[in-house]
Amino acid sequence: MHLKAEHGREGTGVEVILPTPPNPPHCVHGPALLFERFAQGDSEHKKFFACSAYRNRKDCSLYVLLDKPWSKSKLEERLAIFQEERRKRKWYVSNGDRSARVQVIRTSDKMQFCQTCSSFVIEPDEPGFHTDHTLVRTSYKSVTNPSTLMSALTSNEGNAQYLFSSDTTNFITQLITAKKFSHLLCVGTPRIHEIFSGAKKPKSMLLDLDDRFVQFYPPTVFQHYNMSANFFFEEDGEKYLRMFLKKSKRVALILDPPFGALARVIGNSIDKLKALVKEINPAAEIIVYWIFPYFLSKHVSEVQPNLKMCHYMVEYENHPVFKKGNSTKSPVRLHTDQPLSEITLPDDNYKHCDKCSAGVPKEVLHCTKCKCCPPINRPTKHCVKCERCVRDHYLHCDMCEGCRPSLHHCKSPSVCHRCQQPGHKRRYCPLVTGNTQNGSEETIPEDKKSDGKSYFTLSTEEEKKNLRKERKRKNKEAKKSVKKIKVPAE
Repeated sequence: MHLKAEHGREGTGVEVILPTPPNPPHCVHGPALLFERFAQGDSEHKKFFACSAYRNRKDCSLYVLLDKPWSKSKLEERLAIFQEERRKRKWYVSNGDRSARVQVIRTSDKMQFCQTCSSFVIEPDEPGFHTDHTLVRTSYKSVTNPSTLMSALTSNEGNAQYLFSSDTTNFITQLITAKKFSHLLCVGTPRIHEIFSGAKKPKSMLLDLDDRFVQFYPPTVFQHYNMSANFFFEEDGEKYLRMFLKKSKRVALILDPPFGALARVIGNSIDKLKALVKEINPAAEIIVYWIFPYFLSKHVSEVQPNLKMCHYMVEYENHPVFKKGNSTKSPVRLHTDQPLSEITLPDDNYKHCDKCSAGVPKEVLHCTKCKCCPPINRPTKHCVKCERCVRDHYLHCDMCEGCRPSLHHCKSPSVCHRCQQPGHKRRYCPLVTGNTQNGSEETIPEDKKSDGKSYFTLSTEEEKKNLRKERKRKNKEAKKSVKKIKVPAE
């Protein structure tokens, strides 16, 4: 997985290294992940620890070079500081005190919730503190549906607390009910947990990075959790999860990570959660529902090959674009290992494709060359060079090595960051070992070898210079054509 190039520098990138070395630095969001920054032509690559939950350094400033690690005493000191900072939050309640606190909140008739502070107020304990704040009188129904009380945290690269629309919530609810699961593990999906919270079957547990939920749920059904690092913030957090899964027979794991999350680390956490379920009950059946955009399906398939994309368009209630009624249709899809033939999509906007044995949008046509229905819910055509379906108004650009709109700015030809050769990525470079954790050599997979591209055709400096000139010429032509387009007078 590659993060956005920093400072606009062309040919740079960042790659996560798994597994993470033992005893990594911590921030308030949990243990850090190890990354490696690289650039074309550079023989040395910088390795560093950074926040596992937030990609933007403005949101979390944790940055520790691997060759300049913190001492053991500093690690312990910083960890204690972050834990103390978390405990000082208004809504913090330890696992030991939560059950009694939740009972008081649910039964009190004099309870108010401050939406400014995201904390409860018991009258008249804090008479003047919340004078200018937004206070809401609570009821049993509202405190058992906390997403209706709290303001959502909508950072695409962190919490990304976009709540499912009513149609999407109903679809997922019917999907889970039809399979008759015994246990439901909701990772970053509070709306689904609210539907099944308190139900006898399936029993539901919420794991979420938003620790404000500790006010609403006892520790048996909610734990503060970082899905990127598979980390429980409370020492006994995993113990409560084990207790929850003790009598599990059929488990549904549904997760909705931020779109900016790295698929590789999310896939790693899924493997660990599935291993935990199998450790507790080897006979348990596990079905995964991973909600992610279709244009990232390739990355999902790389880390979880058994997951297939369902064509249902997931919509959100509070997303500025991917919501019901918007002209832009949602690209978010459901990736699951449940057979797609068992999933019935609503008749209003979907049809059944006999060749795919699955539901697809009504406007989608089956592609005989791809042998599937394209995920794009717009008119498409098959590109022989790209070996996939693309939007019908796109044209193939040899410079960009893909299909693009007719007016676009060409990018540099993609080459390996290690050997600067075209046709393969840095991870599959045949000249350098790829797995720096255990020293084992990473060979090129068979499917990567058969793509018709040369792996050892090193571009000369003259060829690179000509490519740059051609790219500049195309960009100038594109700008000129844009200027020639006249806007008709009203």
